[in-house]
Amino acid sequence: MDRKPDQIIINDEMENNQDLIKELITLLANNRWHEEDISEISETVTFAYNDPEAYLDTDEGAELTWLLEVDPEGIPAWVIFNELYDVFVVCDKIDELHEQIQEVCPEAPIPDFPYGQFPATPDYFIWLDKLLKGTPPGYQLISFGDSYGDNLQGLIVSRADTERIIHLCKQLNIKASKSMLD
Repeated sequence: MDRKPDQIIINDEMENNQDLIKELITLLANNRWHEEDISEISETVTFAYNDPEAYLDTDEGAELTWLLEVDPEGIPAWVIFNELYDVFVVCDKIDELHEQIQEVCPEAPIPDFPYGQFPATPDYFIWLDKLLKGTPPGYQLISFGDSYGDNLQGLIVSRADTERIIHLCKQLNIKASKSMLD
């Protein structure tokens, strides 16, 4: 069966998206997931990315139909968040966020939350960034996706991978930032 040129372009784009998504998932997982899990998660995210409406018709996607009206382009980021939930930090209070960071990054010597030490939230994140940067091999807290509420939402990644993660997110039109304040 002959394929039309536009079918070839669409299939090539879908394969390229799948490669980009798998690379992104691998970097976000930061050695905390097995290759088989990463492949499975990547397939799920790729499906949601390439055909959000079909994904929402599945059992996995049924609870996200509200997102189609609110932010259809946010569906892939939400699926990534759901699939990698265990490595995300999500909270509306900065001290609780700090506790979650301590839990997901036990190798970092992060002291308890410094109550009263910082007059403003940006000062806290500058302090935290220095701590994470100094933890071998060097980590960074990035903002990822949208919590669709008042929560801060991010995850800790290898600092060496941060630029690539942000680049991949831009290519895939997924909201991400090197700062929790953006």
